[in-house]
Amino acid sequence: MAEPINGLYGFLYDENGEQVQLTQEFESNLEFGKEEYTVPGKFLKSHKVLNGTGSGAFNILKADSRLQRKIAENPTAKYNYIGKLAEPNAAGQEAILYTGVSFDGTALLTYNVEEMVEADFDFTFDDFRYIDSIG
Repeated sequence: MAEPINGLYGFLYDENGEQVQLTQEFESNLEFGKEEYTVPGKFLKSHKVLNGTGSGAFNILKADSRLQRKIAENPTAKYNYIGKLAEPNAAGQEAILYTGVSFDGTALLTYNVEEMVEADFDFTFDDFRYIDSIG
């Protein structure tokens, strides 16, 4: 029986191959645009996928301002990132290349004197490709 995968071994790498500082959470999603149509004699409507949208989010513990500054100073730039999940007990690793990553915005400065400083990043991407997959 396969063991569950531990998120402790998840990593995010930027366009230079550098690990994104202290990434705590990461997710990416595909949402499909569909159109309904009716088939004669069929009670339920049918659906056809016409397009899709890629989006995601990640959260870091802030160690410096490089990422926020990069986004704020060039908000129209697009980047490539690699998300990786490499659980040592799993049958392999999972890695996905996201191309055309565009950030939705960035917080310039936030803090609470009783907490570690975190930063959230929402993004969209133009394409993706599996580099590795588990199973």
